[in-house]
Amino acid sequence: KSTLLTPAMASPGGPNAIRSTNFTLVGSHKLSLSSVGNARFALDKVPFLSPLEGHIYLKLKCQVDSSVEEKGFLTMFEDVSGFGAWHRRWCVLSGNCISYWTYPDDEKRKHPLGRINLANCTNHRIEPANREFCARPNTFELITVRPQREDDRETLVSQCRDTLCVTKNWLSADTKEERNIWMQKLNQVLVDLRMWQPDACYKPIGKL
Repeated sequence: KSTLLTPAMASPGGPNAIRSTNFTLVGSHKLSLSSVGNARFALDKVPFLSPLEGHIYLKLKCQVDSSVEEKGFLTMFEDVSGFGAWHRRWCVLSGNCISYWTYPDDEKRKHPLGRINLANCTNHRIEPANREFCARPNTFELITVRPQREDDRETLVSQCRDTLCVTKNWLSADTKEERNIWMQKLNQVLVDLRMWQPDACYKPIGKL
């Protein structure tokens, strides 16, 4: 058995020496949120006769991964054979979607009964449902749209408009406080999505 010993190398400038770089700035461009989607950028602060004078070409891609999360029971209004019915669901907000199951344990062992993609939401803000149309307490309204399919039919919660299917999602929390927490977190996801990935979202419509 042999052991290879490596001699310790000391810096000529001492143990606390800091070497400065030989690189020099020959041009810069400040990237911002508005830069996403562009491919051609003008260089600033370029020295006279620099070979890098002009533009730089880059491919930029931005994808949102929201860290906002929430879990809990919500009661959802659904169309059942032409009749309105409220069903209690275990709902999980993760990423850009609300997924829902019948029971909390189903979350780990079953596919969700359904999902609501917040990129398809057209609310300016998630707000309490209008009591004139929905008298159930602690309910908020979330409108979503998607491309219309051939088998789509109008129901109590969905309508076909031009080439789109518009769905009115009514979700009721157990308390006003829980409703407000859900609305606050859903609105934060909408802000993040529309700021960082506007091309992947439907535009808000209706009242401000």
